[in-house]
Amino acid sequence: MKWLGLGLTVGALGGCLIPQDEEYLSELPVRLNHPLRIVEQHAKPSNRIIRGFGTPELCELEFSVPVEDLDLADTLVAYWFVDYDPNQPRGADSVVNILPDKGAIDAVRDEFAVFRARYNSADIGRLNTPGDHVVEVVVTDTALLAGREPQGKSSINLEDGTVYEDRGYTASYAWFVKTEAGGTGVNCQ
Repeated sequence: MKWLGLGLTVGALGGCLIPQDEEYLSELPVRLNHPLRIVEQHAKPSNRIIRGFGTPELCELEFSVPVEDLDLADTLVAYWFVDYDPNQPRGADSVVNILPDKGAIDAVRDEFAVFRARYNSADIGRLNTPGDHVVEVVVTDTALLAGREPQGKSSINLEDGTVYEDRGYTASYAWFVKTEAGGTGVNCQ
């Protein structure tokens, strides 16, 4: 008896199909920009807290992050900051372009965003000061405006007459670095 009730229910529902309109696309939908992301599990150094920079054991640091972007033809830009203060905005300490991979089919770029720091180097003055520091990378698929906001990628005119501002995206990653006071025995030249 139970099976008969189930069969009647299925049969009754099968007769209530709603007809579908046959409307075809006149053109392809507008392709919008996709957000990018930093592949955190492959960021280097893997430790986000680094102690002892400027000691004989740690005269050099290399920071790097792989980036994933579904828009394979986009050029990405990595802005590196040491001790960025949003109350006193300034330019990046280093800027690295990540060019699109020719013929790439993988969204993760082969080229990493890299920043090298050597103790006593004039290029990283803030990081040479003993104390706590923040090294941060901001990766974007457009340019950064004041306040590190991404600028729009493009304006797209929609069929209804409105304009859609296709936005740019950013992703960031940070490390905390403790720079030690350089003693007379330290030789980081």
